[in-house]
Amino acid sequence: MSAAPDIESGFEFPTRTFSVTKADQERKLNCSGIDPALYGDQLEIAMLGLPTLEVLMACGIPILGGVHLSQRFHQLEPFFLEEPITAAGRILEINPHPRGCILRCQFTYSRADGTVCVEAERSGISPIGAREPSDGIPRPDESIEGFSEIMRRTLVPDQIADYSSEAGNLIHSDPDVAKEHAFRAPIAAGLMGIHFYREALEKAYRPKSFDLEVWFRRPMFWDDTLSLVAREEHGRIAAMHLLCSNGKPASNCVVHAV
Repeated sequence: MSAAPDIESGFEFPTRTFSVTKADQERKLNCSGIDPALYGDQLEIAMLGLPTLEVLMACGIPILGGVHLSQRFHQLEPFFLEEPITAAGRILEINPHPRGCILRCQFTYSRADGTVCVEAERSGISPIGAREPSDGIPRPDESIEGFSEIMRRTLVPDQIADYSSEAGNLIHSDPDVAKEHAFRAPIAAGLMGIHFYREALEKAYRPKSFDLEVWFRRPMFWDDTLSLVAREEHGRIAAMHLLCSNGKPASNCVVHAV
């Protein structure tokens, strides 16, 4: 599939209004091994991931074959479950990549009265475009020196498949599709890693506002055992890695503010 002629830098996505139900958040968090009671009636930020994908898909940007590279969420104040949320976004950059292109997009999420509660940026490889050599993908240091473990969790295949059941990307649930994309088994959605980072911050600080940025590095296989390690600065968590069972980071997280 090729990008539509109007999908270019500066393109503004049509706004979309949605809400996140309590039942859906509970299902996603349970699939991630997280107690939904941790958030009560507040929206957990990674729940904005699927509605954002739906904005992209509505413009003809395919999800199957895409790779989520990075995600930044700056929460100014929390949303609540069931309340209407309006997403508005635009394409910041389109850069070359051998598998299509790299899209970097910016979004805001607002209440019905227009109050912006969350600002976000997302980048990913999309299987559209000219398929040209990449200029490289900037990512943070992977060193784990000074980091200590604060959580360990083993993924459960049925839960990994259920987590992404509505997204339409069979790479998370079908072993044959995963093998077609050179993975030994289905992989967990990158957004699940954000759930883990948020759980760590929520248990430590119960923040109403925060700013975190995540880079996705390696697949989390649906039967992997993950270790979340953190490094503190001035007594606060400043950075985290989510390590695969082989000890290499599946993703990195920088906490800009909490």
